[in-house]
Order: sequence, then structure tokens, then C-alpha cells
Amino acid sequence: MKTNITLEKAMERATGRLRRKMEYSISLLRKAERIAQSYDKENGFYLAFSGGKDSQALFHITELAGVKFQAHMSLTSVDPPDVIRFVKRNYPEVELIAPKKSIYAVAVEKQILPTMRVRWCCNEYKEGAGAGKVTLIGIRHEESSRRKARKEVEISSKKFSGTLEGLDVYRAEQKKKTHSKETNITNAEEESTAGCIHGKESLLISPIIHWTERDVWEFLNDVMQVVHCNLYDEGYRRIGCIGCPMANLKQKQRENQRWPHVKRNWIKAIIAIRTGGGIRKNSYQKNIWNPSGTALVKNGHPSTAGKSDAGYILHPDPSHWGGARKQRIMEGFSECSSSDGLTDEQEREIAENIYDWWISGMSYKKWYAKKFLQYQFNFSDKEYEKEQPFL
Repeated sequence: MKTNITLEKAMERATGRLRRKMEYSISLLRKAERIAQSYDKENGFYLAFSGGKDSQALFHITELAGVKFQAHMSLTSVDPPDVIRFVKRNYPEVELIAPKKSIYAVAVEKQILPTMRVRWCCNEYKEGAGAGKVTLIGIRHEESSRRKARKEVEISSKKFSGTLEGLDVYRAEQKKKTHSKETNITNAEEESTAGCIHGKESLLISPIIHWTERDVWEFLNDVMQVVHCNLYDEGYRRIGCIGCPMANLKQKQRENQRWPHVKRNWIKAIIAIRTGGGIRKNSYQKNIWNPSGTALVKNGHPSTAGKSDAGYILHPDPSHWGGARKQRIMEGFSECSSSDGLTDEQEREIAENIYDWWISGMSYKKWYAKKFLQYQFNFSDKEYEKEQPFL
């Protein structure tokens, strides 16, 4: 959605508070452009686009800065259809990058569903985009405590985090350490320095990191006067991947109602994991037990049975796994053998229970109590928990 609004006109429409932030963002983009073009002379910045309000603000402030960039949107196979239609209709210049494999297929291969603590989905579909380039991202400090700690200039591998000025110092230090005579990168002051990213790394620039949500909406509605995705008007606060592990249960349930195909596909993936679809046949799969005492699942119910039992699915949240077991199970969601003897209906019922537990965000103990026992326990009492054989 290339607009015809001039920078001068945009500044006139902005309030004083937003104008100062726009000026800072534009200054940062213009200073960093030479570095971006050193890595990609033809396209300049690699702009990571999602179709959400923040990526729209990022797109248009970059446009106002007059710098060279190309926007890309990495699809995951669980993107809201409304968002994809919005991007295709209003931002045709954005390159849509289809995934090589669906997220469901990758889950079966990895034998683990993405969780808040093991968010492999972002690494698989988002974080690798823009490798070897200077990537523009639309994160903001206001979004979360984790993002509040982020800096406006970072190397994706966490080797550096700071400002453009700090980046120049970092480069100079790296050059001294390696005694490199390479001068293949030009910085904002037209000085040649050694390159700072290699291989799959990318240099991340966050031009709107200091903006608030209020700033973003004012910029889109009053300054740029562009349309946004209809999901915001329907009350959605975030319009990222359907069923994102970072979303709350209420939002996930709402998304399930609107896009039921995603839940159906996840249940199919869970069944595939349980019944051996893509599961490596390791020797320890036949003997299922849990040395840390956390509950295992069989037929939708927990068990603390002995080592001879088989056919269980372990809690998919690695925070519940201990020691060497954690290292082994990190490779897979399930260490169970094939669930022979169960009917398709029973298998689906188990998968649905696992799915409900997965999206709940609860510990297995609390989910089980709420689902099957219908009353609450004092789970803060560790001695009480220890005494209960079914926990």
C-alpha cells in the first residue's frame, strides 16, 4: 500500500508527541540504510511484515523515511485467513513466503507441540527470515516485559544489543580481536568497518520500539489514513497465528470457533504423534515411567504406574521434565509406543483431551482436576500434592 503522503504532510497531521517519535524513527532508518545496502544493495532493508497494526506502522514510517526496503511476510499455515486476504488486497507489494512444511507436519516430525516455554514455531517460521541482512521488525517496549528489555539495534544471535553508535564500537572491537583487514561494510558515517553478522544471523532494527499502541493507531488513522484488518474492529487485540502459545485461553477458544479447521488439524497431528506418525522407535519407548513423579497420561487420565506400563503420552511442557529425561524428550512430544487396541473414537477422545489441556495453559494437575474431578485443590500446598497418588 504505497501512499502518496509526503513527509511534510505527515508531520503536519501528527501531534507533537507522535511527531517527535516519527522524527527519531526516520533518523534511525536513514542512518542504518547504508549498512542495509551493504548487505543487500538491490533491496536494502528486509522488512518483516505480518499484516498487524505494528507491521503496518513499520511499513509506512519506513516509506516516509524514503529508504530502500522490501517487505516480506512469512506464512505459518496457521495464519488467520482474514489477515492474508487483507495483505493481498492492500499490500500487494509484500512478498508472501509460503512455508516448506505445515506447522502440523513439523510438530509430528519434532514429536512436540509448540508451548510457551518451547516456542519452536517462531524459530521455524519467523526468526530465520532475513538471514544475512538488516531486518526491520515492529516490536514495541509497551507490548510485554520481555520486549521492554529489547534494544533498537540487535544481532539476532544476541551477540550485540544497543544502538547504532554502540554497534560501530562493537564492530571496531571485533576487528581488533580478529585482526581482520576486511572492510566490506560501510556504516552510517560512511566509514568502512568489518562485517558484524555472519551465516544465518541478521541485524535487527526496531524503528518503532518506543511507540505506544496509542501512537500506532494515531499514525495509521490520522497521519497515514490507511485501512487496517477487520479483525481489530471485531475486538481482537492481536491477530497473529491462530492458537499462538502466547495467547490466553479465552482468545484461543474464540479462534477455535471462528477457524475450526485449525483445531481439527492439531487433533490430527496429535493422533499422528501418538500412533507413530513420524515417531522414531527408540528403545526407551516401551518402558514409560517418570522419575520426577509428574503425571503421565493414558486414555485421557493420569497415572503413576510402574516401569512396565506403555502407551502413555508425557506432559508436552518440558518444565515438567527432569534431568536426562528432559534432554531426551526435547526431541519429541511423545515417548509412547503405538496405541494399539484403541478404537478411532477412543484415540480421537484422547487427542481432544490433550488438545484442551495444551491450549489451557494450565499445569496438568490443575487441568485434570478441573476437567475430571470438578473441584479445586490447594495446589500451593506441596505436602498435600505429594500425598495424593493420582497427582
